[in-house]
Amino acid sequence: MRIEFTVDGKYYTLSVSSDKPLNLLLSDDLEIKSTSFACSGRMCGLCVVLMDGKAVLSCLVPAFEVRGKTITTFDGFSKTRDYRDIEKAYSSMQNYPCDRCRAARSLLIESIVRRYEVTGGDFDSGEVLAEAALIDCDCMDSDGFLKVVRESILNRRKRKNVRRA
Repeated sequence: MRIEFTVDGKYYTLSVSSDKPLNLLLSDDLEIKSTSFACSGRMCGLCVVLMDGKAVLSCLVPAFEVRGKTITTFDGFSKTRDYRDIEKAYSSMQNYPCDRCRAARSLLIESIVRRYEVTGGDFDSGEVLAEAALIDCDCMDSDGFLKVVRESILNRRKRKNVRRA
């Protein structure tokens, strides 16, 4: 099967099996190594990427679902101003993810921040914690994670408001 998609701002066309998982497309075909996958599809959450801005477990996304999509890996995301909003939140809250889950957790937070940036709705702790359960790592407690997410949202809003002024 032939698929066309964008990864970290670069357009790709690949011929692959339609059921090949996205994490293997990234690592084997595109040689992107920031997407970890320790669980072989049993949902450790370390393979999170953004697909059209939403966090997904790349080990569960077959190639046919990637067609026409925009994928953001931690490699690409870590070079953006948006990532700095999250890094600033980790620092100001003095709550850092471990090296094992930092990439996946940062992309998950970005997905949440984008959703609140678009909807502007009230912060729903239960919804955010349900999403946090995607990542099977206990390096951050629930309260700490929520604080980092809230601070990331505030950082993004402040930065965007300064730019508009």
